[in-house]
Amino acid sequence: MKLHFDANRLANRVLVSFLIALSHQALAQTSAPNSAQCKVRVTANQVIVNNRERVETGFHVLPPHVIPAPQYWPFFAWSDTSLGVVRTRDHSGYLFFGSDGGCHEHCVEKDQRWGSVTRSQGTLDHPLGEPKGDPNPPVYEFTFPDTNDIHADIDYAGGGPVYRVPDGEPGAGSLLLVYHTEQPANPFYSRTGIAKSTDDGYTWQDLGTILTVPHPFDPTGATDVGENPLVPYTDPATQKKYFYIFFPQHCWTATAQCSDFTYISVARASYDELLATAAAGQSVSTMFLKYYNGKWNQPGLGGMASETFPGVNGQTDGDFQIVWSDYRQRFIAMVDNAQTIAYGESIDGTYWPPMQVLYIESNLQATIGYANAVGLGEDPGVLGQTFYSYYTASPVPDFPWEPATVNRLTIEAPPSCDARSVGDQPRSGERMQPTP
Repeated sequence: MKLHFDANRLANRVLVSFLIALSHQALAQTSAPNSAQCKVRVTANQVIVNNRERVETGFHVLPPHVIPAPQYWPFFAWSDTSLGVVRTRDHSGYLFFGSDGGCHEHCVEKDQRWGSVTRSQGTLDHPLGEPKGDPNPPVYEFTFPDTNDIHADIDYAGGGPVYRVPDGEPGAGSLLLVYHTEQPANPFYSRTGIAKSTDDGYTWQDLGTILTVPHPFDPTGATDVGENPLVPYTDPATQKKYFYIFFPQHCWTATAQCSDFTYISVARASYDELLATAAAGQSVSTMFLKYYNGKWNQPGLGGMASETFPGVNGQTDGDFQIVWSDYRQRFIAMVDNAQTIAYGESIDGTYWPPMQVLYIESNLQATIGYANAVGLGEDPGVLGQTFYSYYTASPVPDFPWEPATVNRLTIEAPPSCDARSVGDQPRSGERMQPTP
């Protein structure tokens, strides 16, 4: 999101928290099935990219001048989305994708464009690569050109969550990225889309918008549907494989929260059909159906969506990233709301029990956000017993990118939470992770 940590965004989060408080009691009364939740623990909280390394890297980002003036604001505002992580093709390292939330085009004009897809190659300990501040290979940024879905009125387009298409599938080796756009409103109207890359993330082709709220653009209102990973999952009832994508259906009018506001909702598309369509370079805009009132029958574009997290509270009401855990055999959520980071589990993605708060920021002036979940096995998109959560942190209010760091939690589940059995295959299909 554009300058997620600016003063306007912080004020917006205060408003959201107030509106959330009004609705918590009604949500908590909703009945839902119970499920055993694993109690995980944080074993480390480290600064992985310090402010100096982040700022210095901005002077070396390619192509030249993609950051117009790295010594001045808006400089290298990375990462302004949750980081997406995949293995390099030779499996020797990792590729990291996140948005540089600064301005890149026409920065003093009406049609300015903020956000990007920032590609870096490194290790789990050095996401920007090494040497620190001037990594080799260098960091590379892609800014989306205008398309049918990313039109000139959109002033922010950026993304991070990424999926590498497995061998044997259409488009094998290519990357699918979930991006987020914003059109100026009060403060913005957001949409979620998918792009693909056939050159390992240097350039991206827009495949279209896949998610919007059930309301048309309103310059006096606001919406947010986020940018979450594509998660392969095989429906146990039908044995059909899908891409699940989770999203908030946040919506406000000029004066109030929309009646169909949700904290966590879910949509899905056929795994095989989406990969075939993406490999052909065609639009995937109409392929996703939202879950609503027990059925997958609402269009991703403009359809209604059910609330799947009725137990939300003031510490678990923020942005989230959701992936699959082979160890737990269920979906895992990392949720941040500027002051806390929480952990949650869902057996099938259609109901989330109350979540466990893992970290509370002691500095009430600070802002933390964009917490993700990264596996330590062969596929970073699948979690094992121990996993990482990277997040962006800034200790100061109002203008928080001065300074800002990327930090990392190490999170561990106890052996008693191992939900695997001999011979079982994870419902996420090919995305498997060796036993830690």
